[in-house]
Formats: sequence, C-alpha cells, structure tokens
Amino acid sequence: MKQNKKYNAYLLSFILPLVTVLAVFAVLGLGIFGNKNVLVSDLGAQYLPFLTNFKRFFEQGGESLYSFANGIGGPMEPLIAYYLMSPLNFIALLFPYEVLPTVILGLISLKIALMGLTMFTYLDLHYQDSSLFTQTFSLSYSLCGFVVVYLLNFMWLDVLVVFPILVLGLEKLWLKKQPLLYGISLFLAIILNYYLGYMVCIFAVVYSAYLYFLHYMEPGVRRSFKVVCKDWWLFIISSLLSGLATAFMLVPAVVGMMKTGKSSFDLSTFKLVPRFGLEALSQMGMGTVNYDIRLDHLPMIYSGVFIWLLFFVYFFLPNVPKRKKKAMAGLLIFVYFSFLLEGFNTIWHMFQSPAGFPYRNAFIFSFLLIKLAYETFLYAKENPDQQLVYQRLRLGTIVYIVLLSIGQIFLNITHGQAYLLTNKTFYLSILASLLFLIILPMSIKKPNTLKMSVVVFLVMMELGGNLWFSMKDIPFGNQATYERMYREQEKVLNGLQTKPEALTRINHRVPFQKSGYAEKNNGYNNPLLFGYAGVSSYTSTLESGVQRTLEDMGLYALNERRFSYVDESSVANLMLNVGYTVSAKQIPNKTKLGEVYEMNRYLNPEAVGIGFLVPEDLQKTKLVRREVLINQERILQGISPSLTPYFAPLIKSDIQKDELTTVISGVTQSEGTIYLYLPYVDWEDISQLSINHQPVQSDLLILKNQLFNLGSYRAGTEIKLTLKAKKPLDTYQMYWATLDQSKFDELIDKEKQQSLQFTRGQRGSWEGNVNVTDEKEKTLYLSIPYDTNWRVLVDGKKTELKPILREFSSLELTTGKHDIKMNYVSKSFWLGTMISFASILCALVLIFYQRWQRNKKK
Repeated sequence: MKQNKKYNAYLLSFILPLVTVLAVFAVLGLGIFGNKNVLVSDLGAQYLPFLTNFKRFFEQGGESLYSFANGIGGPMEPLIAYYLMSPLNFIALLFPYEVLPTVILGLISLKIALMGLTMFTYLDLHYQDSSLFTQTFSLSYSLCGFVVVYLLNFMWLDVLVVFPILVLGLEKLWLKKQPLLYGISLFLAIILNYYLGYMVCIFAVVYSAYLYFLHYMEPGVRRSFKVVCKDWWLFIISSLLSGLATAFMLVPAVVGMMKTGKSSFDLSTFKLVPRFGLEALSQMGMGTVNYDIRLDHLPMIYSGVFIWLLFFVYFFLPNVPKRKKKAMAGLLIFVYFSFLLEGFNTIWHMFQSPAGFPYRNAFIFSFLLIKLAYETFLYAKENPDQQLVYQRLRLGTIVYIVLLSIGQIFLNITHGQAYLLTNKTFYLSILASLLFLIILPMSIKKPNTLKMSVVVFLVMMELGGNLWFSMKDIPFGNQATYERMYREQEKVLNGLQTKPEALTRINHRVPFQKSGYAEKNNGYNNPLLFGYAGVSSYTSTLESGVQRTLEDMGLYALNERRFSYVDESSVANLMLNVGYTVSAKQIPNKTKLGEVYEMNRYLNPEAVGIGFLVPEDLQKTKLVRREVLINQERILQGISPSLTPYFAPLIKSDIQKDELTTVISGVTQSEGTIYLYLPYVDWEDISQLSINHQPVQSDLLILKNQLFNLGSYRAGTEIKLTLKAKKPLDTYQMYWATLDQSKFDELIDKEKQQSLQFTRGQRGSWEGNVNVTDEKEKTLYLSIPYDTNWRVLVDGKKTELKPILREFSSLELTTGKHDIKMNYVSKSFWLGTMISFASILCALVLIFYQRWQRNKKK
C-alpha cells in the first residue's frame, strides 16, 4: 500500500505540470485545442525544419551525415549535436510531416512534465521526506522562469529534465563515493545539449565546492594539499571520463563550431560591469517577461511567489545551521553574479555574449532557490515553536514585498522601463504573497490532504497564469494553413528534376502569407523542411567562410547565422548550379515549366552542372568583400577571359536626391539583365522601389546587402530608378550594370559541353563523369564547399580537393574522360568515437576497481 502511494506521488508529479501546461494551451487555442501553432521566432525558422529533416533522414534511409539541404552543403553533425539530440524527437516519426508543429507542442508539454517528475525524484530521494505539498516544489521547477520564457527553444528543456538527477548523483559521489549516477547524468546532460551541458559542468564544480565545504571541511582545521587531492580525485576522474565519453558528438560539434562566426572573441564582453541594477528585483514577481522582450530582458529569477517567501524565511529560522546558511548564500550569490556581471555572464555562455536569450543558466538559480525553499519547509515543520515559524514567515513576506516594490519602482523610473510590461502583475504578486502568508502556516502546522490540495491548486493557478501571461501575445501561426501549404509545396517540388537522384539546387520561395506563419518568414531552412538541395540556411552552426563568400557572390546575408537567395542572378545560378526557381512571382524571360498551386516553376539554363571545367587561373581569382558585381565580373573573366567586360555599367548615370526621394537614371550599353547593388542602404526604410514607374518587390524581408535583378532591357534603353524612403539614403558604393546576355550565353554554351552532373551512388556517395578536351581548361570547378573530409576518387585513384574562390572545391585533371566519385567521411566523428570508446572502457575499469576495493574491505 505504501509502495502504491509512492508510485502515485511520482505519477502525480508528472501529471500536475502536464495538466497545467495543457490548460494554458487550451485557453490559448493551441494544437489540439484549436487551430493555432507556435511557428514563431527560431522555433518556426529553425527547430521545425530541423525536426522535419530528422524525421526524413530515418524514414528515407539517410546514408550520410552530409546534406546538400544544409545551406549549399555541409556536415550535419554540428547541427544535430546542437539541436536534435533529444531521444524524444523519435516521437516525430509517428506522425505526418504536416502535423509536426502540433507534435512540437506535445514534446514541450512532455518535457515540462518530465521536469516535474525528476525534480520530485530529487526531493524525495535526497530528503527522504515527501508529501502532497512536495508537489508544489516540483511543479515550481517545471514552470520556473527559464521554462516560461524559453520553452519555445525546446531543445534546451531536456537538460532541465536530467539536471535534478545530476545533482542527486553529485551528492552520492561526494557523500557515498558512488560516481555512477553522476557520471551517467553528466554524460546525458552534455549529449542532450552540449551548450547547456557546459553550464552544468561549471555548476558541478561549484556545487562540489559547496558539498566539500559542508561535509569535508571542519571549522578551524586545515586540510593538506595531498588530502584535498585525494578527496577530489573521484569527482575529477568521473567528470573527465563522462565528458570524454561524449567525444563522438562533441568533437564534430566543436570542429563545426570553430568554423562559425562564434569562434572569435569580443574582449569588451569580458568586462566586470553590471548588466542591470535594482530593477532586477522586480523579476521575483509574476508576469515580468513576454514574447516581445524574449531576446533582451532581466534575469528570470521567478519560480513562484511562495518559493520566494520560503527562501527569505530560511535565513531567519534559528534551527537552520549557520554554516549551512552561509554555504547556501555563497552558492546563490555566485550563480547570481553570472547574471549581474557581463564578464561572468560571457564565461557561463561559452565565452560568447549571447545574441538574445541572455540568461540561459537561469534554471540553475531556480533549482537552488526551490531546493532551499523545500529545506525551509522541512525545517519549519520540525520546529516545535510554530508561533516563531509564523513570525518568520510574516517577516519573510515583508522582505519580499519591500524588495519587490523597490524593484518595481526602479523598473518604472530607470532605463529598466524598457522591460516594464505592466504594473498589474506587481499588485497581483503582492496579493499572492499575502494569500500564501495565510495558507502556508496551516499547511506546515497541521497538514492534511485538503489543505495541501488547496495550496497545490493555488500554485498551479499562479504558475499557469504566469505561463499564460508570457505566451498570450505570441503571434501564433495557423495550423490548417501550414498543413495545406506543406502538402501543396511537396507536390510543387515533386518531379522538378528529371533524375530524382541528380544533384541540382532549387531556389524555392513560398509567400509567407500562405505559409501558416503570422510573422514574416523568409523560409531560410525550406531545403531542410522539404528535403531538397537549396541555397539558403539559418542556423547557429553555419560556416562563416561559406556565408561570407556567398554574400560576396550576390546572396543575401542578414547576420552571421543566415543567408538566402532572394533575387535572380544568372552568375549565381551558374556557380551554384541552381537549376530551378520556384516562386509565386511571374519572372519574365525565363523558361516556365508550369504552374502548380499558384507556384511558378522555372528552368535556369545557366545551371550547367554541379561542376564544370575552367582555366587554372580561376584559382587565382580573388573576391573583394561586399563588391558583388565586381566579383561576378572577375569570376566570369576567370572562366572565359574577354577583352570586353561581361557587365557593362549604365552610362549617363545620374543621381537626384530630394529629401526622402532618390531618383537614379542611366542608359544601358548592352542587351541583358540589369543588376543593382546598394550595400549601405537600410531596406527597412524603403517604402517604394520602382524602375521606369513599375514597382519592384521582393519575396523576402531584406534589410541590407541585397543584389537586385531589375529585369532585362535592350541596349540604349533609358532607365529611371526611384526610391522613396523614410529618411535620406546612403548611395555610397552604389553599382549597377547590365550583364551582356549574348556574351554570357556563349560562355554557358561552352561550359555545357564540359560540365559534370552528379547522381547519388551507394552509401551516400556522389558519382559522375567529365571529359577534358582542352589543355588550357583542366581544372574542374565544383560548387561544393571545400572540406578535407571529402574522399575523392578519380578513375578509382584517390585525389585531393583544392580550394577555389575561397570556399569552393576544385580538382586538377588530365585530358580524357574521367569518372569522379565523392564520399564524405567525417574524420572528427571517427576520432571522437575512438575517444568515447576509450573513455567508456576506462569508466568500466574504474567501476570494477571500486567494487573490488569494497569487496576487499568486506
């Protein structure tokens, strides 16, 4: 009977947060409770496409961890390690692709419920004293400030599930010399999300120091260095082996991350300057963060009003040992300083100041806060003087109200006003504290099921209300529209390629009005969403060198984490083998293959193949930063040298500025497409762009550095470009020119005869053949990012790739016909796997050695 009650308590710790979250989703009309989804922010732009690709990999039998749907091609290990290591992702395999937004809501709910379960497990096993009241503490952890603000970044939540078990494992290691639980949970924390896993590693060291101070160090007694080393060796070796065991995932992730824009350090972010002031005290209350300020806000230290009341009481109760008070205060202050001081915050965030979501280690502070509050409850319950307990609770309430009021005042009168959402939740928090002041003493003094149930219900209402407040202003997407869009776009893309396994890139742009998103969505990760080789990407694991090169060739790049192909560029189509364009727009002078669901499918004849033969001199061609048309001219001259330029600047060019209107005029010298590049114009300020009084519109939201295709015109045509803006324009380094179509067509006709077409072979390989007939053109250019992990066979003989045009690949061939075979073999993955295997072997030896030692003593 007692065992059944225990099981029921564990089950309840799972059900309560699940019911709370689902109730909020029901009120908001999300998922199965309505027609709304959470396709917003990074969840819609990144996590959904990644999860969809994860499902496709397993369903369609992926044979390689390299994908041409990842940008213009790249290894998937860094992306998987950062976003997709949760075992719960396999649930997605049970559902159709188009309902995955609803599945994600289920995953979020499940993870939050599991957090409640593991927190209850920790409280029950650590303190050996649990009741119905314990449920309020596990519920507070599962809906703490971190979860409420960052639940849309659901790949982080798995670490919070493991975290209480890791703390329990740490305590077993230090108090019982049993490292197994700690080793396994640390391994899981790093595997599930190495970013938060890194923070957990820092905490493990700090919490170990806390345990060492409490249980090893005696007041007035100095321990020798030798003794200290002996005390710490088990923790150090266990941590080291657990960390090294993750090398199969961590080594490729680190190698990949070193290629991103995050590999550089900004020394200014290491200054020990405060990030905020007393306004941060306002965050102890409800309703302090919502969707609008999710990227920049004060630290999320809210875990429930009653948690804060018990926190303050802890330091006023006389039966709490002073030594323990000092240790816990020191631990909390240390973690809080990671929020307060810029340098500490940077160190906790992998030595990179976070670009949005600034306090990603806040869950650690919430855990400690809840742990301390639960200890307060237990100490208060054991205290024979319940009148004293009530007095201390009253004092704690006064301290809470005073500090919360100070924070709210500073929030209203200082720079913190940017974070002020409403004062109503401040008054609600005070009301809640007074209500808990009345109810808590009854629950502590003479607890019964009814009283504790009332407290549990009130806490559910408070935490659920805080979650609702945080989510209510999210611009939710439309699930029915998304499902229709997904099914339609799959049909649009089907059959584009004459050979299904041929490697040809697609420029695919879905009008965001039909996408099911309420926010402007650029579809950066549509290639991963629909499973085709594309020309866009948005991920924290994006290789910065590739991104900069593509930007200098004419693609759009908002920041170091994304790039997209916005407007048509013939040279980009050639160099990237963009064989098809799929757009809702009517594009003149293109070969139209047909229209499906109001989406036009075009063939790009300039995309001759994944590779083609060029003179050796192309390897010497240097690209200039942010000089797109100059770079395209250099590339074409490198492929087929010409005495006259391919791009002819417009003559009689003139710029007239009249306050907020700029008129640029000129005359074309040759027949072809006009391209415009205005690198320093903020396109968010442009209200209208027209050419010869015809509006020019972009499918995507662009802000800067965009190469515009203005259409095709005959030689001698007068062109008048009008830009209406909200403020004066900067036309510095403006460049516009006509691509001579006849000269370009000659180049294309020539390269078609010496191009390489790749088709998928066995075990993830790519195969094709090329015929070299010209002694002057024996270099094979490949529109594949240069990577030393490619294993290349030319006529069965291993051949090394060489870089060309910064980040692309090339092969040196001889005259004659050659069979080319490329296969991607991740050296870092195999190195990491060997390290992991050796570490696990060492861990097993350590476990057996410990058991042998214990048996020997017996």
